[in-house]
Amino acid sequence: MALERGRAESGGWLARLFAGDDSRSRILISTGLATLLACAVLLPLLGHKPLAEWDEAIYAEVSQEMLALSWLVPHWNGYVWLEKPPLMLWVTALFFKVFGVSEFWARAGSAFSGVAMIGLLHGWLARRRDLATAWLCSVVLLGTLGFQHVARAGEMDVLLSLGCVIALIGLTAVEERRLAGWYGFWGGFAIALMTKGAASVVLLLTLIAVIVLQRWLGDRFGTAWWLGLTGFLVIVVPWHLLMGLAFGRRFLAEYLGLHVITRAVSQMEGHHTHAWYYLGVLLVSAAPFVLLFPAAIANALRQRELRLWAVFALVVVGFFSVIQTRLPHYIAPAYPALAVLTAVWIAGWLRPRVLAGRSKKFWLTLAVGTAAVCVFGVLATAPGRRQLRTAKLDDGTVLPDSKESEMLLKSVFEARHEAPGTIGPGSYRGPLLYWREGRIQSIASSIFYAGRTVQQVRLQPVPASTLKNRYSENAVPLAEALTTDPQMILLDTKLLKGLPDGIIYRRLKAGPTMEVGVIARIR
Repeated sequence: MALERGRAESGGWLARLFAGDDSRSRILISTGLATLLACAVLLPLLGHKPLAEWDEAIYAEVSQEMLALSWLVPHWNGYVWLEKPPLMLWVTALFFKVFGVSEFWARAGSAFSGVAMIGLLHGWLARRRDLATAWLCSVVLLGTLGFQHVARAGEMDVLLSLGCVIALIGLTAVEERRLAGWYGFWGGFAIALMTKGAASVVLLLTLIAVIVLQRWLGDRFGTAWWLGLTGFLVIVVPWHLLMGLAFGRRFLAEYLGLHVITRAVSQMEGHHTHAWYYLGVLLVSAAPFVLLFPAAIANALRQRELRLWAVFALVVVGFFSVIQTRLPHYIAPAYPALAVLTAVWIAGWLRPRVLAGRSKKFWLTLAVGTAAVCVFGVLATAPGRRQLRTAKLDDGTVLPDSKESEMLLKSVFEARHEAPGTIGPGSYRGPLLYWREGRIQSIASSIFYAGRTVQQVRLQPVPASTLKNRYSENAVPLAEALTTDPQMILLDTKLLKGLPDGIIYRRLKAGPTMEVGVIARIR
């Protein structure tokens, strides 16, 4: 070690990155720069496009309704919504409260969680290893396109991943007999569970696997274990207990029945995939670093201090492969663990070559070759990534990526408070009527952009056997929904030819195929 340190001191800046034993100030500066890099990569353009169906728009609307209804009991479209824990929803609602409701702040909680993860891992690796490993981890994680995508989406997976990283860092400390690490493990576990409920079970499975593989004995468990567990229960039990007491079987049916058990045993919502689905996800979402993952995992399994990170990555991919409903973002918690393992492996390969003083030609060739592989990998896998993000119906029908309805509603409702004496959207009370015949449509984003409840309508009653779920099909006959007071309606323009007698309609704003107007029954 002393010989390597001496070589690093006599070498250039690259050699000094691998030296280790960096001062606290250098580590802080390096971590700050990595955090700024993460901000530059993840924060721009968060609000440049409308929210996506389904989850992104649903979570944003639940957060928006917290401001008007209840911070404790989530609501969607005016009804109690019990599908997920509230931590990420609280974060987004707080952003809405302070900065206003917008697409940017609907996605900011996820993006800032990604930024925090980069800073946390960078500082941790810089202290444990060296600045070179820390920067390699930051570059690998920020360069993983699957991570970039989930960090820029207004969903829950990155905050879940941040909780997992905190827990793994705590577990690493326990492995080194620093038992205060249990506070980190249980604290991170609490964040993960309060963000996405049952998905946090991967931490429990990892803990069990590590205890068995590393042969932990009773001396690993002491006061810190029990205090950490107590703190965990204090954080996660009250909300779950309150919801269970208030809503009973309904809470169990929505929170566990539909979104845990049903997803685990059946393929829902048109997501018909095979057991090796996530290998394909990694190939297109983590190119070209995925080529290094096998070697990085094998290297980590041989090192006691890194083994638990490899076990966690394998548990995440394996667990969600067993689950029958598979979505690309489910394995997001594996990305930071894989980035750590890959950075350590690359640093181990580079260190002897750096300290040996390889020629400039070698480094130029390596840099050019690496850049070429990265560019080719990103371009070659682009069609696969687009296919992963394409919305489909239960029958496999691909939905067009049109944001016409969202843009129409945004332009109509963006002025939430009209000037006195004017007749604007705020002058019309009641739900927004949503009229589209034909294929199933999601109403999630329409509710968010209208800032009010939405009621789907059809000309004819919809047979109960064809009703899907509250997000996409809960229609009532148009005549039943109309009153003599004017109501706002979003509809396909072509449907106006089929308006029944006794109804008046006035257009407010039109797009290429849809429009927003005011409709009422003649008195």
